[in-house]
Amino acid sequence: METPCPAFNVNGRVMRHDAEPDTPLLWVLREQLGLTGTKYGCGVAQCGSCTVHIDGAPVRSCVLPVSAVRPTQKITTIEGLSPNHSHALQKAWMQLDVPQCGYCQSGMLMAAANWHNAARARAAAPRRQPHRHHRAAPWRSHGP
Repeated sequence: METPCPAFNVNGRVMRHDAEPDTPLLWVLREQLGLTGTKYGCGVAQCGSCTVHIDGAPVRSCVLPVSAVRPTQKITTIEGLSPNHSHALQKAWMQLDVPQCGYCQSGMLMAAANWHNAARARAAAPRRQPHRHHRAAPWRSHGP
């Protein structure tokens, strides 16, 4: 009986691959799943061109082996950030003409999206009221 290929949840879809366990996630995304928006830059997790989100957190996919990704985790690539380029950051990037050559832009957008999402979550969180302490008069004793 043939063993089924491992599966990932990528951009909201279940996708299967047949890569060796030590293959970096970047190469599975690009070569086996056809998601070429995520780029190879330095290969040592320094430049950020390979950034994707796993469960909402930015991860450098060039050094992450596919064996480290659990089937229950959700991977988001630049293609999944917003398929129609409607994400606020994608709009701003285009409006402000940010890209130069564009090679590292997917990684920069994914890193910025993480910051953007975290800021939105903080803004939406209920604010706690500061705790008001009762101050005893300094001349009162608090001991026995």
